[in-house]
Amino acid sequence: MKRKQNYKLRASALQISLALALTSISAVLFAASFGSPGGGTQVPGAEEPNVPVSTMAIDKVAPAVFNGDVRDLPQVPQTELARPELEPPFNAKQLLAEAHVPQPETPNIPLAPMPAPIQNFPGITRTDICTGGQCGAGTPPDTNGAVGRNHYIQAVNSAYGIYSKTGTLLASFTENALWTGSGTFCDGNGGGDPVVIYDALADRWILTHLAYSGGGSTGPFYQCIAASKTSDPVSGGWYLYAVRTDTGAAGQPPVNTINDYPKFGVWTDCLYYAANGFQMPAGSYNGGEFASFSRSDMYAGLPLTGALGFAASTSDFFTMIPSDLEAPVVGDYNGVPPAGRPNFYVQESLTAFNYRVRTFTPGTNCGGGGTLSAATTVSQTSYTGSGPRVPQPNTTNTLDTLFDRMMQKVQYRKVGSAESLWVVHPVQNSGQTNRPQWAQINVTGGTIATTPVQQQIYGPDSTLHRWMGSIAADIEGNVALGYSTSNGTSPNFPSIAYSGRLAGDPLNTLPQTETQLIAGAGSQTGTCGGSACTRWGDYASMSVDPSDGCTFWYTTEYYTSQANGSSNPPIWSTRIGSFKFPSCAAPTATPSATPTATPTSTPVATATATATATASATFTPTPGATATATATATATATATATATVTFTPTPTPESSPTPTPTATVTPTPTPTAAPTPAAPTALNATNRTATSFTANWSNVSGATGYRLDVARNATFVNYVPGYQDLDVGNTTSRSVTGLTRSTNYYYRLRAYNDNGTSPNSNVIRVKTTPH
Repeated sequence: MKRKQNYKLRASALQISLALALTSISAVLFAASFGSPGGGTQVPGAEEPNVPVSTMAIDKVAPAVFNGDVRDLPQVPQTELARPELEPPFNAKQLLAEAHVPQPETPNIPLAPMPAPIQNFPGITRTDICTGGQCGAGTPPDTNGAVGRNHYIQAVNSAYGIYSKTGTLLASFTENALWTGSGTFCDGNGGGDPVVIYDALADRWILTHLAYSGGGSTGPFYQCIAASKTSDPVSGGWYLYAVRTDTGAAGQPPVNTINDYPKFGVWTDCLYYAANGFQMPAGSYNGGEFASFSRSDMYAGLPLTGALGFAASTSDFFTMIPSDLEAPVVGDYNGVPPAGRPNFYVQESLTAFNYRVRTFTPGTNCGGGGTLSAATTVSQTSYTGSGPRVPQPNTTNTLDTLFDRMMQKVQYRKVGSAESLWVVHPVQNSGQTNRPQWAQINVTGGTIATTPVQQQIYGPDSTLHRWMGSIAADIEGNVALGYSTSNGTSPNFPSIAYSGRLAGDPLNTLPQTETQLIAGAGSQTGTCGGSACTRWGDYASMSVDPSDGCTFWYTTEYYTSQANGSSNPPIWSTRIGSFKFPSCAAPTATPSATPTATPTSTPVATATATATATASATFTPTPGATATATATATATATATATATVTFTPTPTPESSPTPTPTATVTPTPTPTAAPTPAAPTALNATNRTATSFTANWSNVSGATGYRLDVARNATFVNYVPGYQDLDVGNTTSRSVTGLTRSTNYYYRLRAYNDNGTSPNSNVIRVKTTPH
């Protein structure tokens, strides 16, 4: 999204000096009167009413449906994104007294280097050709991305790329190509600002971007939301929902309000949305947009239930970001928010040094009647700078930092009973480099703590600028922060790096020291629309792999050469990398075996009695054993008592005879655990496609589950990500997805039960189809 690179307060040093002379004394005298809980002083007269705001139902949106393979999308015209730049609201807190009193910084004592990248491969470049035309259509690229179980999807202005988790590009296509023929406003009007969401709870993907016509100077304005029909984003098909945001309805954004800088978070109930509203064609900020959309409707291809709200303001609600779930369930780890927990929206205040945190409680099925709560202010360390642009080697051209603005994603992470939000935004102290300020906000039990658990303005040295950050925590509470780096001295061209902390490290520090993902090889010196390109990134994205809950994936932009940086417009490149802390281990799931109990006979009990007695016995075999129970009771009698044997597979064996008082029959169950199972027989694959097949194998007596290996060679030294020793449960087939067309794959099995694991099966070779 095109935006001004400078805040108004940076436009004139004289203006700021005069304003400070008139207001700083008032700010000091009235600080106590204008304090907010945990949030420090507010600029007198700049605060706005802090009240809840409601959402109103939108008209249900019927989906268009794309049934097919995204590699077969048509070629459609790709046009350069060009529309007016938008001026953010005035950052009034820079007029506060504490904005001119430096705060002591927490020293960052290094303990160990961050782990090296596991994967490190190129993403989309501006001049790459996607299905639909040239991939890049704007500067900066607005790089975004998310990782799923078998894929990584990256988004840029204005295209999407789908990769295997080893870096193979499986498909790439433009925004307009996906929506062509949909018969909606999103067909041909793709406007960038893309976001990728992977919903791990549903194993589905969401791709979303803006739509507008005529350069965005007037409405209508839409949010285009594509939800994958299956877990396969390449050939599984998509449901396409075109949602108008400037409806003009009561309680919703006014007509001609553009939905700038949209942000999303997926939760247990809804897909949540927020955007900055700017009244067009004037381009003035007029308030915050927020919405909820039904996940269940989207994934079923039903008309979409949703609700949209608007909070009119000249300074508040700017760049709210909904909380997002990353790897919420992995094996025995369950980090899903408790039932009924609302989503959290976080923004950086423009009138005080604090974070403003709200909860969003949706209406029924994410429709109308939802409420965005009043804000709880969470304190932060103040800073004295105004975010000067970042210098680059060999040029006077500098880069914008989006100073002070909240960066995506706002990640929710539950570790034990502790619930946290992880946030980051770019800040700067006068005379120092630009630096990320990160924080952990405690929301345990749904209560927003007004003081962070920990926070830091991260500056491990005084020479490099660090900005455009994105932060995430793994399932153990270890943290990774990715960002861009640069200064004015060669060879420190704009580059990509990351730092982090282990859960047990000293609070308020990132002592796992900086590792470079890729070194840039050029400065951004080309022109955009006739003037120097100063904007950088606008987005970066840190994600956590749902396959193990430990591996971080990061993407943002850089330049591979000075020639590309000097082009008009510049030819940006992007990078995708992954890494993990060695101490983080993916938890294994507790096997949920379905035991089979087979009685070998129907026992008959005889008893000495003058009455007929009926006894029943209930056997509960231990999971993992195929129990062969023989129950026999014998007595000398003139009457026959019949014993009925019923098997119920529950975890604890017990014998519960229930005779009538005149006869006692005690059957003796003898369930026996099966020995270590024999190796299964791998059978030929079925359901072959270009990106998947179904592996099949024989059932093994006594087995309670199977483990599957899939590799790219018969010696199994190059596993397909996610398919090494994969526990597939007690079944005899498994769909293998995320593969490359026309490629040989190999699979084998092992059976297991409580007594152990079998040897490997035979190996089956299967080749994916060309199309």
